[in-house]
Amino acid sequence: MGIKKVGVVLMSMVLVLVMLSGISSAASSSLRVKLNGAAIAFPDAEPYVDKNNRVQVPVRFVSEALGAKVGWKNKTQEVTIELDGTKLVLTTGKKAYKINESTKLMDTAALRKSNRTFVPLRFVSEGLGAKVKWDSANYTVEITTGSGATASNGETEDDPTKPGSKNFDWDAWEASGGNIEGKGEKLTTEGFSYYSAYNSGLAPGTSLYKKEYGNTRTILNIIMTFGKVGGDDLEGQAKDLEGILRQKVDGKTVDAVMKYVRQKKDLEDELQRKEFKDDTYKIVVQSEYRNDVVTEVWYK
Repeated sequence: MGIKKVGVVLMSMVLVLVMLSGISSAASSSLRVKLNGAAIAFPDAEPYVDKNNRVQVPVRFVSEALGAKVGWKNKTQEVTIELDGTKLVLTTGKKAYKINESTKLMDTAALRKSNRTFVPLRFVSEGLGAKVKWDSANYTVEITTGSGATASNGETEDDPTKPGSKNFDWDAWEASGGNIEGKGEKLTTEGFSYYSAYNSGLAPGTSLYKKEYGNTRTILNIIMTFGKVGGDDLEGQAKDLEGILRQKVDGKTVDAVMKYVRQKKDLEDELQRKEFKDDTYKIVVQSEYRNDVVTEVWYK
C-alpha cells in the first residue's frame, strides 16, 4: 500500500474515533432543567427531547416546580394548568391548545410515555409567563420566572384527589381512560357529536362553547394530525371529519370543505386560510407548513 493510501486510511480512522468519542460524550450527557438557577430533580420520569426537537417534561413537574395548579379531565384527556390567572388546556396527542380563551398551535403535542403524561416545556413555561433558554453547551434548559420562584416540595395542596397534593396517586390519574373512539361515550356541543380522539388520528378539541357566545367563539376546533408513528391515516381522518360536519352543516358546504382539506397530502403542503359558509355556519380551514390541518366551526 502506498504512503498516500496509508495516510488516507489513518486519517479516516482518526475521524471515526473522533466521531465515536463525540457520540459517547453526548450519550453520557443527560438533559438537565434549571428553574431560577436551581437544578430540578426528576426522580421517576426524566425529561427528554421528542422527535420535533422539543423538550418534554412530566406534567407533575409543572405543579411541583412551577407552583401551578394542575387538573385532569378523564373523558377528554385534557390537562389544565393554571397560574396567576392564566389557564392552559392541553390534550394528549393534540397540537392545538388553549391559553385562556385563545386557541393556539404547537409544533408538537402532550403525550404519554412510560405510563407518564409529558407536556412540552417551552410552550407551557412561556404560556405561564416564564422565560426559557436552551444552553446547548451544557445540554440544559434554563427557566426564569418573573417572581424568581423556586421549586416547591409538592405539598401545596392538602386534598389527595388533586394533582400536586402530597398523597396524590399520579399513576391512577394517568391510567384513567377517556372518551376515545371505542372506549367511551361521545361528547356533544351544539348538536355536534364527536369523540375527543379517533382511531384514525382525528382530534376534535373539547369545546367549552356556550350558546350566549353567539358567533364570537368557535363551536369546535377539529385537528387532522400529521406525523403519527407508523404512518398517517389521512383518508380515515378526512372521513371522520366529514362525518362530524355532515351532522349539522349543509351538504354542499361540506363537499367544498372536504375537497379543500384533501388537498393536503403531505406534511409540507400548505392550506391558506379559507372560509366556507352555509345559512347557519362558517367553516374555517387552515394548515401551515409542516403542521396539522385545523378546521374551525363557527356560527355565521
